[in-house]
Amino acid sequence: MKALPLRFNYEFSRVYRRAAFATGRILTVHVFNRPKGLKHNNTRIPEDLLRVGFCASKKQMGAVGRNRARRLMREAYRHLEPRIREGNDIVITLRNVDELPSYAEISAEMEVLMSRLKVLMPGAQNEKSDDQSREVLSEEHLS
Repeated sequence: MKALPLRFNYEFSRVYRRAAFATGRILTVHVFNRPKGLKHNNTRIPEDLLRVGFCASKKQMGAVGRNRARRLMREAYRHLEPRIREGNDIVITLRNVDELPSYAEISAEMEVLMSRLKVLMPGAQNEKSDDQSREVLSEEHLS
């Protein structure tokens, strides 16, 4: 299921206040396991829905850098999304860094932090690992 975005300040605030979090060198991930019956504008939020928000600090980067950082985080998240348990609100924040990290760094750290928070399902396979195993097999068979 595709995740919906967190849009309102009170939703981000609720996640920051009540969520479990893990901090890495580049990212901070907050995960709030929504209770049953949580409402938005007097409408109950479905329990199987996954909602996510991305943030980047204004302190060190301009608008272009922040937008690029959010795009990189969204792409890294998109590859992990099939493995994430539903019923959570997630906020992923880029920490203050001197220069923008690469996609590979963001992706690797996001996977580590999500697994540390026990958000990833253990049985699901990652698409990236399948592609890497195919590459290794093809290289082995060629030589």
